[in-house]
Amino acid sequence: MQTRSPTERAWRTHLVPLAILALVLLVSLIVRIRLLNAPLERDEGEHAYLGQALLAGYAPWQIAYNLKLPGTDAMYAFFLAVFGQTASAIRLGLLLVNTATIILIALLGKRLFGVSGGAIAGASYAVMSFSRNVFGTIAHSTHFVVFFAVLATLLLLIAAGRTRWLFLSGIVYGVAFLMKQPGIAFAAFGALFIAYRWRRSGEPFARAIKGMAAFVSGVMLPYGLLCLALWRAGTFPRFWFWTVTLARAYAGKVPWDLELKYFQMNLPSVIGPNFLLWALSGAALAVACLNRRTRRAGLFVGALLLLSFLAVSAGGSFNPNYFIFMLPAVALGNGLWLAEERDAEQPNPDAVHPDTGRRARQAALSFFFAACLCSVAIQRDYLFAMSSFEFERSSYGLNPFPEAVEVASYIRSHSDPGARIAVLGSEAEIYFYAHRQAATGYLFTYGLMETHEFALPGQLEMIHEIESARPQYIVVVSVPTSWLRQADSPTTIYRWLDDYCQRNFSIEGIVDLLPEVPATYVWGPAAASYQPQSPAHLILYRRKS
Repeated sequence: MQTRSPTERAWRTHLVPLAILALVLLVSLIVRIRLLNAPLERDEGEHAYLGQALLAGYAPWQIAYNLKLPGTDAMYAFFLAVFGQTASAIRLGLLLVNTATIILIALLGKRLFGVSGGAIAGASYAVMSFSRNVFGTIAHSTHFVVFFAVLATLLLLIAAGRTRWLFLSGIVYGVAFLMKQPGIAFAAFGALFIAYRWRRSGEPFARAIKGMAAFVSGVMLPYGLLCLALWRAGTFPRFWFWTVTLARAYAGKVPWDLELKYFQMNLPSVIGPNFLLWALSGAALAVACLNRRTRRAGLFVGALLLLSFLAVSAGGSFNPNYFIFMLPAVALGNGLWLAEERDAEQPNPDAVHPDTGRRARQAALSFFFAACLCSVAIQRDYLFAMSSFEFERSSYGLNPFPEAVEVASYIRSHSDPGARIAVLGSEAEIYFYAHRQAATGYLFTYGLMETHEFALPGQLEMIHEIESARPQYIVVVSVPTSWLRQADSPTTIYRWLDDYCQRNFSIEGIVDLLPEVPATYVWGPAAASYQPQSPAHLILYRRKS
């Protein structure tokens, strides 16, 4: 009988976990490719238009304003430049980023737990990140934060205290922050890990300070370069107002009791079809922290989970897609079940060395595979059957995301490329589809409905910009979720809008949004006499000759 080498025997034990990872990756690709052409939602429309502006040569905050840092806009611009300026280009970019994140989590898990644990961690993230409960097929900025944060964490483990690698890891954490501000929580995790590792290693204090200084410098570098570039472009004052002054007005606006209510309301739906994966991860984390031989790995995953939860809680709204920040830690928790001995030829100070018996290993694999099957079975209609329209309606109700495509197409075919248009609402995707420049830098009207001191001045500035630009078309979005008007919101913009449109524009189109069926579109002279059947509708105004 032929005797197998230790390496061959080791790899045979990894076949099943690797096969699960490959199968889940295949399902992820099928799901994402199937929904590739789904219309953009609101956040995607904002980033798509801003990415389009970057490609046209405009600096951030030059023609459009945003509370978020411009990293995600730059990612969108890259996708649009490579794959074309379409919605499917953005979804294709997300597919590539998500696939790369899955592989990076598998590699991170491999370094911590071994090949099998890494494969299970990667598969776990894949299943949870394409799930509908976190809007996994939508190109939210959270996906890009996670990609760079996981890459930075992997570099941090590779660094092993070397200054240059710590600096590089810090830079990538800094890029994660540029994707969206809560990404700074992952940089805090990196600093915590460096401090923990220094304390265990017994290195001289001076060397530890040097390493930490290199890491912090790396984290700050991308933001510093961004500030310098915006200062040279002349948009730094507006950038500072929107991302610091105005953002501070939002900070702490949600009372603690309301934050708790949002958390309690959203967490069950977020866990939803992946309840078993979350439960298995929690159990593995508890066992690992109680076991001396796995405690270091448990503390690593637990610290990552805690810091990523802080990223989720930023702003206090606990939106379902924010929980994507926590998915890498939850996925690594599942990898803990298959932590294994490392080869003696490849020592790793960050790896754990528990003995996993064959039966325990088989049981863990069986439970994990059953959890994945359960998640897919619960979501089978969304994953394999729903059309793009059905997905949009069932996920977002009567928000006008499919209809934005038709409205923008009409504007594009009835206006010159240099025409300006204004959307009164929060549907920046119309600007993107129409390939027309906005008559105002205010892409969302959410902030104009707030009760802070900047809401009314914002309304007045938006009014001034629109009147100065003299747009050829105005789209009025009569959909409550596009405004989020509150009981005590300033109403100046509503009074102005009615008078301005009546004096300067004529109705050229009405889109009547109806539940469970495609919208009714009325164009041309017939639109002036059409009465919408639904309170949710869009009115297209054209400037009078």
